[in-house]
Amino acid sequence: MNTRSLALALTRLRRLGGEDGPTIGQAAESFSALGRLAPLPLLAALGMTPSPGLPLGAICGGLMVWLALAGLLQRPVTALPQGMARRRIPPGVLRAMLRQIAPPLRKLEKLARPRLTAAAWPTLAWLAILGQGVVMALPIPLGNFLPGVAVLVLSIAVIRGDGLGVLLGLMISALSLAVLAGLGWGLMAVF
Repeated sequence: MNTRSLALALTRLRRLGGEDGPTIGQAAESFSALGRLAPLPLLAALGMTPSPGLPLGAICGGLMVWLALAGLLQRPVTALPQGMARRRIPPGVLRAMLRQIAPPLRKLEKLARPRLTAAAWPTLAWLAILGQGVVMALPIPLGNFLPGVAVLVLSIAVIRGDGLGVLLGLMISALSLAVLAGLGWGLMAVF
């Protein structure tokens, strides 16, 4: 697994696409050299970024599900669907995402190191990422934060071989699903 900095790769996105911002396809291509899990922090960060009028949570959650299924089935990742690959990441959204995610991502990368490697089992992480992608794709107001954090922690932990980080990511995933279940139960009780 490649251990180059994902935070650095993320900040390089500003140079892609000119003044209209990079396309999702350009961003995915720039991350593909870092490995199969590398696009996930980008998707998590984009999905957590407020984007009025642009359903980034649904797009990023759908892409997470797509990548997680490819990872679980151990299939090569095919090209992005054309409609999704051509969508641009607006420069304002990209700047907001970089402000929000680059500093914590740098810290996460510094903290993650090989430990408890037996717990850094990618299949478990892919299952959790699949579930978090589904949650992120749902139209839940402010419902993308916990799934995004879980995917960030899980992907960095697996990339770095950090079993402790994978366990932490799984706990955040469980918390995310518990919050979603609580919201659903609360809505059913109201209606």
